[in-house]
Amino acid sequence: MIINQINNQIRFIDYIETYKKKYDKIFLLTQKSIIQHYPFMERLDINILICREKEACKSIEEYETIIKKLATKHCNKKSLIMGMGGGAITDLSGFVASSYMRGIKHVLIPTTLLGMVDASIGGKTALNVNNVRNLIGCFYNPTEVLLYFDFLQTLNQKEMCNGYAEIIKYALILDYKLFELLETNIALLIKSVNIETLKPIIQICIQHKLNVVKDDQFDDNYRMILNFGHTVGHALESYYNYKLSHGQAIIYGMEISSYLSFKEGLLNNNQYNRIESLIRQFNLPKLKNINIKKIKDLINNDKKNIHNKLNYIMLTNIGEAKIAKNYSKEKILDALQIL
Repeated sequence: MIINQINNQIRFIDYIETYKKKYDKIFLLTQKSIIQHYPFMERLDINILICREKEACKSIEEYETIIKKLATKHCNKKSLIMGMGGGAITDLSGFVASSYMRGIKHVLIPTTLLGMVDASIGGKTALNVNNVRNLIGCFYNPTEVLLYFDFLQTLNQKEMCNGYAEIIKYALILDYKLFELLETNIALLIKSVNIETLKPIIQICIQHKLNVVKDDQFDDNYRMILNFGHTVGHALESYYNYKLSHGQAIIYGMEISSYLSFKEGLLNNNQYNRIESLIRQFNLPKLKNINIKKIKDLINNDKKNIHNKLNYIMLTNIGEAKIAKNYSKEKILDALQIL
């Protein structure tokens, strides 16, 4: 997999044009909101397939619709599928590319911070089924990931928060120096997008993801640490029917994991307070009237729940994590009261 940085719009367009020499047809999977932000994409002589917005695109129905459109337009083994958008589009386009004719080449163009630091790296693809996130999917690496940082200038604060949540995750489980950098800069980053500050942070996160994936490509063991905060986070996303953003949900999830790590004696008081101080910068609202039984049912659908035994990611230090085997779901559910 190649990761390429493109520094301006003209170079970006020219680079897309080079694909026409390599492939007989190019199919761009994206969303209407993306094209509205970047209308120059419509000037490219490629097939643009508009998908449903946000997580709605990751459905069996949408997948089937896209496959039928590809077949109608004679997409073949010498064609290229491109996914341009946030994490939902990269998940969908990757799964489409992996399964259409048993797999054709694909390129990802993440337009969100979340997509750049996490969703486009590592080869995970996914669809949601029965309100359960990522129940269907496979591992299928893109041929290339294109990073055009100017895309970030169009994102609102909520969308940037989705990416910041994943960046904080990397800091908490893998990188104390990154955590210190965030302690200094997170308030300013939340207030306004600063591309020059973000570039090195994005590159650090990508390298962390690549290193973890290299050691455990298929999520059998060590790669599970990348799911820090995601057990509760994904449950909350589903529980609130995705009205709670991914970033907000994962921050709540990391708050629970950090709290339990502290209660279990894995973190000391100072470490826990520093994490809480960083999380409080996001001013997340207090969650009310959470149905514990429904959250438990959703956690039971978590991929780390094997034979009804949950592998739960906990911190042993700021910048270090471990997989807690067969961790108590009751402790997790009891901890929801802090949210």
